[in-house]
Amino acid sequence: MDTLSPQAFFILVSFFFTFLFGVIVLLYLFGPTPKRVVETDTEEAPPQERIKMIMDILDNPKSDAKALQKASDEFFEHYDEMELSDYKKKAFLFAIVVHKHATHDLILNADTSLRKLNPELEHELTKTLNRGLDMRGI
Repeated sequence: MDTLSPQAFFILVSFFFTFLFGVIVLLYLFGPTPKRVVETDTEEAPPQERIKMIMDILDNPKSDAKALQKASDEFFEHYDEMELSDYKKKAFLFAIVVHKHATHDLILNADTSLRKLNPELEHELTKTLNRGLDMRGI
């Protein structure tokens, strides 16, 4: 079998493209679904779940400035109820600082409010703010 006949070549090419088409259809039907921005109602959430919902909004790169502002307001409104560790407080500040849709006013307000509520964390919050601003490129 030195060369392929035109009919055999046509059969091989047709089989290949049919197989490729089948794989594409299967991936389209059963492949991963695209991520969507989830609007959550944090008003009715228990305190333990509230911080998780707030952080989900901050960690989502598709969250806009309005959603970030709402999450920040929610954080400080229910600050005492959530029983936050120092790590979670710094993680909240860091998430706001590095988010691409965060405004300067939002970052400054979050930093100022956290410093008022946690004067003992002044040095740690400064380090977190500087690290976040370095990562953001400001």
